[in-house]
Amino acid sequence: MFIKKLAGKNYFVALLILLGVATLLIISFFLLTALIPDTIGLKPVEYNVTSVNEFEPWTFEANGLKVNFPEGGIITTLSETDNSRSYLLVGEGIYEPENKIPDTEKPGGIFIVVEDFFFEEIRGSNIFIPLVDEIIHNRISAFSEKQIGIPTVWSETIPLLFHAHEGLFYYYFITTEGEPILPPQANYTFWQLFGTFTVYFLFVLIMLLLITIFTLDHKYSRYWFYLGKTPPGRFSLLLVPLSLMLIISSVILIKIMGWHEMLSSSGYAIVIVLLVALSGSGRIDYLDLGLRRDRLQHGYFLAIFTAILIIATVRGLPQSICTDNLFIFLHLPIIFAVYGLPRELVWRGYIQAVISRQIGPTKGLIATIILAAVTRTVIIAITAPWMLAYPYTYLELAVLVPGLAAILGYLYLRTENILACALLHSLILWLPGIILY
Repeated sequence: MFIKKLAGKNYFVALLILLGVATLLIISFFLLTALIPDTIGLKPVEYNVTSVNEFEPWTFEANGLKVNFPEGGIITTLSETDNSRSYLLVGEGIYEPENKIPDTEKPGGIFIVVEDFFFEEIRGSNIFIPLVDEIIHNRISAFSEKQIGIPTVWSETIPLLFHAHEGLFYYYFITTEGEPILPPQANYTFWQLFGTFTVYFLFVLIMLLLITIFTLDHKYSRYWFYLGKTPPGRFSLLLVPLSLMLIISSVILIKIMGWHEMLSSSGYAIVIVLLVALSGSGRIDYLDLGLRRDRLQHGYFLAIFTAILIIATVRGLPQSICTDNLFIFLHLPIIFAVYGLPRELVWRGYIQAVISRQIGPTKGLIATIILAAVTRTVIIAITAPWMLAYPYTYLELAVLVPGLAAILGYLYLRTENILACALLHSLILWLPGIILY
């Protein structure tokens, strides 16, 4: 609206203004990623046992952590990258961390991610001997399967891993049964965190500007003007928090019980069935869930373009596309039906639409963004409260989750087609699985 007022009715002037702002943001984006390495994040590491060795009595000190294995122990390599490795050290040791270990836990070992050269430095002249005892080997393998490693953020969308570019030293203790004692300890700097938060915030702004540029001639349909003059009833508004409570409860239950992740959309399915039933009984009015025949042809190209740009920015340019298994291409319609469409029908088709009828489209979008962030925060606080002590969790809660909600919600405002939003949502979930890096 501000751009249109500034440019009057001249869309060319508005386009130039938007392109100029987008260009400045893109330049700022690339400058930050160049000045502060690894701000975008990395693809999560897969932890597999690559070697298991016994070691002699060993004492080392690093980043405020003192560890002493007076009788030696077992060291397992779980991952190797270009400049770092992940290790699991198990044995009767004396552990003196910078921060106190919970009194209820007795460490039986430690998981460490460290730079190669630094590990060789703290290893010193200690000799590693391959482990031959099969029983102990199997026990260590079972321990290894329980490790979370460096936490992954935005794990249900585009999983991202963050660690220091230099001076990497990340660790957490494990119990005598191999269970992680969380939260972990990591050596992140303010500038690393600042860079990542700023880069992703700029990225969200760029995506919103690009959607605006592609839909510069957008005008709200008569239907939306009509709905804006017909506020929803109290019962329709009450269903918003009730729907969120049902969604949160179902997700938490599925995570706690360890059920298959495909069931995570069951709460959305229940909400949709409930809404349709209440609409049929006349309890709620104007329930279209964004599926209006006159708008179904809009927004698909924009959804595809936006999804590709998001994946390319977050994960980098792909080397190739996975074509070995053609069945992977069948995953897209499954993701669309199980994840993308149900979630968009509820979040955009109902929650955002109802709130927008009450307080207006812009405020409705902002309110929906806040609700998305609060919902994710509640789920993490209940299912993985230790994550709230991990700094990059707040990148997910403060930028990534509300940012994606802003992009999807804004696309809905500009297209009024829930299927375009569902396609964008589905592509974001599907594309990382078929791209090889």
